[in-house]
Amino acid sequence: MCTRRTFVEQIPGLTRRYGQRTERLRSTLAAVGLALAGRTGARLASVLGMSVSRSTVLRLVDALPEPEVPAPRVVGVDE
Repeated sequence: MCTRRTFVEQIPGLTRRYGQRTERLRSTLAAVGLALAGRTGARLASVLGMSVSRSTVLRLVDALPEPEVPAPRVVGVDE
């Protein structure tokens, strides 16, 4: 039995290691998921020709980094 490994060059910004989607597709599906959530986002993605489940749409949204929240400049105290 012979095992053979195939190495594929990773191109930064285009692919991820062991990824099934390009970065562009991931970001598009995440944007659709942010706008429409799971089931509706998956339905729109299907219309656009991107076959994906609602769980995957939600997983891609969940994997997004938390937005930066700026520190408040002024703190008011009310009695």
